[in-house]
Amino acid sequence: MAGYAPMMNNPQAEAESTVEEGVWDRRRRLVAAEIEQVALQLFAEQGYDNVTTDDIARACNISVRTLFRYFAAKRDLLLAVPRRSLVVLCDAVDQRPADEELLTSWREAATGLVGGDEIDLALIEQLKVLVRDNPDLVQTINGDAELTERFVRTNGERLGVDPASDLRPIIVAGAVRNALIAALDQWSSGRADDLVRSFGEAFDILAGLDTIGGRPKPKTSRPRSRPR
Repeated sequence: MAGYAPMMNNPQAEAESTVEEGVWDRRRRLVAAEIEQVALQLFAEQGYDNVTTDDIARACNISVRTLFRYFAAKRDLLLAVPRRSLVVLCDAVDQRPADEELLTSWREAATGLVGGDEIDLALIEQLKVLVRDNPDLVQTINGDAELTERFVRTNGERLGVDPASDLRPIIVAGAVRNALIAALDQWSSGRADDLVRSFGEAFDILAGLDTIGGRPKPKTSRPRSRPR
Protein backbone atom coordinates (compact mmCIF):
# COMPACT_ATOMS: atom_id res chain seq x y z
CA MET A 1 0.00 0.00 0.00
CA ALA A 2 0.93 3.59 -0.31
CA GLY A 3 3.47 4.54 2.19
CA TYR A 4 1.06 5.22 5.05
CA ALA A 5 0.01 3.33 8.05
CA PRO A 6 -3.60 3.32 9.40
CA MET A 7 -2.81 3.80 13.08
CA MET A 8 -4.78 4.14 16.31
CA ASN A 9 -3.88 5.79 19.58
CA ASN A 10 -4.43 3.67 22.67
CA PRO A 11 -7.82 4.07 24.41
CA GLN A 12 -6.42 6.19 27.25
CA ALA A 13 -4.75 8.58 24.83
CA GLU A 14 -7.94 8.77 22.75
CA ALA A 15 -9.97 9.66 25.84
CA GLU A 16 -7.49 12.31 26.93
CA SER A 17 -7.44 13.74 23.41
CA THR A 18 -11.24 14.03 23.38
CA VAL A 19 -11.24 15.87 26.70
CA GLU A 20 -8.46 18.24 25.65
CA GLU A 21 -9.93 18.97 22.21
CA GLY A 22 -11.92 22.18 22.24
CA VAL A 23 -15.26 22.68 20.55
CA TRP A 24 -13.74 24.77 17.75
CA ASP A 25 -10.88 22.32 17.20
CA ARG A 26 -13.30 19.42 16.99
CA ARG A 27 -15.57 21.30 14.59
CA ARG A 28 -12.59 22.15 12.39
CA ARG A 29 -11.45 18.52 12.42
CA LEU A 30 -14.92 17.28 11.44
CA VAL A 31 -15.26 19.81 8.61
CA ALA A 32 -11.79 18.89 7.32
CA ALA A 33 -12.76 15.20 7.43
CA GLU A 34 -15.92 15.90 5.43
CA ILE A 35 -13.89 17.73 2.80
CA GLU A 36 -11.40 14.84 2.67
CA GLN A 37 -14.22 12.34 2.26
CA VAL A 38 -15.75 14.24 -0.64
CA ALA A 39 -12.37 14.77 -2.30
CA LEU A 40 -11.39 11.10 -2.07
CA GLN A 41 -14.76 10.12 -3.51
CA LEU A 42 -14.26 12.50 -6.44
CA PHE A 43 -10.72 11.20 -6.99
CA ALA A 44 -12.10 7.66 -7.14
CA GLU A 45 -14.96 8.51 -9.50
CA GLN A 46 -13.23 10.94 -11.87
CA GLY A 47 -9.52 10.31 -11.42
CA TYR A 48 -7.17 12.38 -9.31
CA ASP A 49 -5.78 14.41 -12.22
CA ASN A 50 -9.25 15.26 -13.49
CA VAL A 51 -10.53 16.79 -10.26
CA THR A 52 -9.90 20.46 -9.45
CA THR A 53 -10.17 22.37 -6.19
CA ASP A 54 -13.20 24.11 -7.72
CA ASP A 55 -14.85 20.70 -8.18
CA ILE A 56 -14.15 19.76 -4.57
CA ALA A 57 -15.42 23.05 -3.18
CA ARG A 58 -18.57 22.85 -5.31
CA ALA A 59 -19.28 19.28 -4.15
CA CYS A 60 -18.81 20.39 -0.53
CA ASN A 61 -21.06 23.46 -0.98
CA ILE A 62 -18.28 25.77 0.15
CA SER A 63 -16.15 28.40 -1.55
CA VAL A 64 -12.66 27.66 -2.81
CA ARG A 65 -11.43 30.26 -0.33
CA THR A 66 -12.97 28.26 2.52
CA LEU A 67 -11.44 25.07 1.14
CA PHE A 68 -8.00 26.65 1.21
CA ARG A 69 -8.44 27.49 4.90
CA TYR A 70 -8.31 23.75 5.54
CA PHE A 71 -6.09 22.48 2.72
CA ALA A 72 -3.50 24.57 0.90
CA ALA A 73 -3.61 22.42 -2.24
CA LYS A 74 -5.39 19.44 -3.80
CA ARG A 75 -2.36 17.28 -3.08
CA ASP A 76 -2.77 17.90 0.66
CA LEU A 77 -6.18 16.20 0.52
CA LEU A 78 -4.60 13.05 -0.85
CA LEU A 79 -1.80 13.13 1.71
CA ALA A 80 -3.79 14.12 4.81
CA VAL A 81 -4.42 10.58 6.10
CA PRO A 82 -0.85 9.32 5.49
CA ARG A 83 0.59 12.38 7.23
CA ARG A 84 -1.66 12.03 10.27
CA SER A 85 -0.95 8.32 10.49
CA LEU A 86 2.79 8.92 10.39
CA VAL A 87 2.56 11.51 13.19
CA VAL A 88 0.81 8.92 15.38
CA LEU A 89 3.40 6.27 14.49
CA CYS A 90 6.40 8.53 15.13
CA ASP A 91 4.92 9.71 18.42
CA ALA A 92 4.61 6.06 19.45
CA VAL A 93 8.26 5.45 18.52
CA ASP A 94 9.27 8.48 20.60
CA GLN A 95 7.55 6.94 23.62
CA ARG A 96 9.43 3.64 23.39
CA PRO A 97 12.21 2.93 25.95
CA ALA A 98 15.29 5.02 25.24
CA ASP A 99 17.64 2.01 25.34
CA GLU A 100 15.54 -0.07 22.93
CA GLU A 101 17.02 -0.89 19.53
CA LEU A 102 15.66 1.38 16.81
CA LEU A 103 14.14 -1.29 14.58
CA THR A 104 12.48 -2.90 17.60
CA SER A 105 10.91 0.46 18.49
CA TRP A 106 9.50 0.82 14.98
CA ARG A 107 8.21 -2.74 14.98
CA GLU A 108 6.48 -2.43 18.35
CA ALA A 109 5.00 0.94 17.43
CA ALA A 110 3.64 -0.30 14.10
CA THR A 111 2.16 -3.54 15.44
CA GLY A 112 0.76 -1.90 18.57
CA LEU A 113 -1.12 1.02 17.04
CA VAL A 114 -3.12 -0.42 14.16
CA GLY A 115 -6.67 0.84 13.95
CA GLY A 116 -8.11 4.33 14.20
CA ASP A 117 -11.00 6.47 15.34
CA GLU A 118 -14.23 6.28 13.37
CA ILE A 119 -13.46 9.33 11.26
CA ASP A 120 -10.01 8.21 10.16
CA LEU A 121 -11.06 4.59 9.70
CA ALA A 122 -13.63 5.64 7.11
CA LEU A 123 -11.09 7.85 5.33
CA ILE A 124 -8.46 5.12 5.46
CA GLU A 125 -10.86 2.69 3.81
CA GLN A 126 -11.59 5.23 1.07
CA LEU A 127 -7.90 5.85 0.47
CA LYS A 128 -7.20 2.11 0.46
CA VAL A 129 -9.71 1.56 -2.36
CA LEU A 130 -8.54 4.65 -4.23
CA VAL A 131 -4.91 3.58 -4.26
CA ARG A 132 -5.80 -0.03 -5.08
CA ASP A 133 -7.69 1.13 -8.17
CA ASN A 134 -5.17 3.86 -9.05
CA PRO A 135 -1.71 2.43 -8.31
CA ASP A 136 -0.02 5.44 -9.93
CA LEU A 137 -0.98 7.44 -6.84
CA VAL A 138 1.44 5.33 -4.80
CA GLN A 139 4.34 7.34 -6.20
CA THR A 140 2.62 10.61 -5.33
CA ILE A 141 2.17 9.54 -1.74
CA ASN A 142 5.55 7.90 -1.33
CA GLY A 143 7.26 10.94 -2.83
CA ASP A 144 5.93 13.31 -0.19
CA ALA A 145 8.91 15.14 1.32
CA GLU A 146 7.05 15.76 4.58
CA LEU A 147 6.63 12.03 5.17
CA THR A 148 10.29 11.33 4.46
CA GLU A 149 11.49 14.18 6.66
CA ARG A 150 9.45 12.97 9.62
CA PHE A 151 10.83 9.44 9.34
CA VAL A 152 14.40 10.77 9.24
CA ARG A 153 13.89 13.26 12.08
CA THR A 154 12.44 10.60 14.38
CA ASN A 155 15.40 8.29 13.71
CA GLY A 156 17.91 11.08 14.28
CA GLU A 157 16.36 11.95 17.62
CA ARG A 158 16.27 8.32 18.73
CA LEU A 159 19.90 7.77 17.76
CA GLY A 160 21.02 11.15 19.06
CA VAL A 161 22.73 12.05 15.79
CA ASP A 162 22.44 14.68 13.07
CA PRO A 163 21.15 13.20 9.77
CA ALA A 164 23.21 15.83 7.94
CA SER A 165 26.42 14.12 9.05
CA ASP A 166 25.26 10.59 9.88
CA LEU A 167 23.68 8.31 7.27
CA ARG A 168 21.98 5.95 9.71
CA PRO A 169 18.74 7.94 10.23
CA ILE A 170 18.24 8.22 6.47
CA ILE A 171 19.04 4.58 5.74
CA VAL A 172 16.83 3.28 8.55
CA ALA A 173 14.04 5.63 7.42
CA GLY A 174 14.14 4.14 3.94
CA ALA A 175 14.18 0.59 5.25
CA VAL A 176 11.32 1.12 7.70
CA ARG A 177 9.23 3.00 5.18
CA ASN A 178 9.64 0.26 2.57
CA ALA A 179 8.73 -2.39 5.15
CA LEU A 180 5.54 -0.51 6.02
CA ILE A 181 4.70 0.03 2.33
CA ALA A 182 5.19 -3.66 1.53
CA ALA A 183 2.95 -4.74 4.41
CA LEU A 184 0.27 -2.20 3.55
CA ASP A 185 0.35 -3.17 -0.11
CA GLN A 186 -0.12 -6.82 0.80
CA TRP A 187 -3.04 -5.92 3.07
CA SER A 188 -4.76 -3.42 0.74
CA SER A 189 -4.59 -5.79 -2.23
CA GLY A 190 -6.34 -8.50 -0.25
CA ARG A 191 -3.33 -10.81 -0.09
CA ALA A 192 -3.33 -10.53 3.72
CA ASP A 193 -6.25 -10.17 6.13
CA ASP A 194 -4.29 -9.27 9.25
CA LEU A 195 -2.40 -5.98 9.00
CA VAL A 196 -0.69 -6.47 12.36
CA ARG A 197 0.71 -9.80 11.23
CA SER A 198 1.86 -8.26 7.95
CA PHE A 199 3.70 -5.52 9.82
CA GLY A 200 5.31 -8.09 12.09
CA GLU A 201 6.44 -10.24 9.17
CA ALA A 202 7.85 -7.21 7.35
CA PHE A 203 9.94 -6.19 10.34
CA ASP A 204 11.06 -9.76 10.96
CA ILE A 205 12.39 -9.81 7.40
CA LEU A 206 14.04 -6.44 7.93
CA ALA A 207 15.75 -7.68 11.08
CA GLY A 208 17.08 -10.74 9.26
CA LEU A 209 18.38 -9.06 6.13
CA ASP A 210 21.90 -10.32 6.73
CA THR A 211 20.65 -13.91 6.33
CA ILE A 212 18.43 -13.41 3.26
CA GLY A 213 19.77 -14.97 0.12
CA GLY A 214 22.51 -16.72 1.98
CA ARG A 215 24.01 -19.66 0.19
CA PRO A 216 25.53 -22.67 1.85
CA LYS A 217 29.27 -22.53 1.93
CA PRO A 218 30.82 -24.69 -0.79
CA LYS A 219 32.24 -27.92 0.43
CA THR A 220 35.95 -28.00 0.36
CA SER A 221 37.13 -31.00 -1.60
CA ARG A 222 39.99 -32.98 -0.21
CA PRO A 223 43.04 -32.93 -2.45
CA ARG A 224 43.52 -36.13 -4.36
CA SER A 225 46.53 -38.11 -3.36
CA ARG A 226 49.00 -38.68 -6.11
CA PRO A 227 49.48 -42.29 -7.15
CA ARG A 228 52.80 -43.64 -6.06
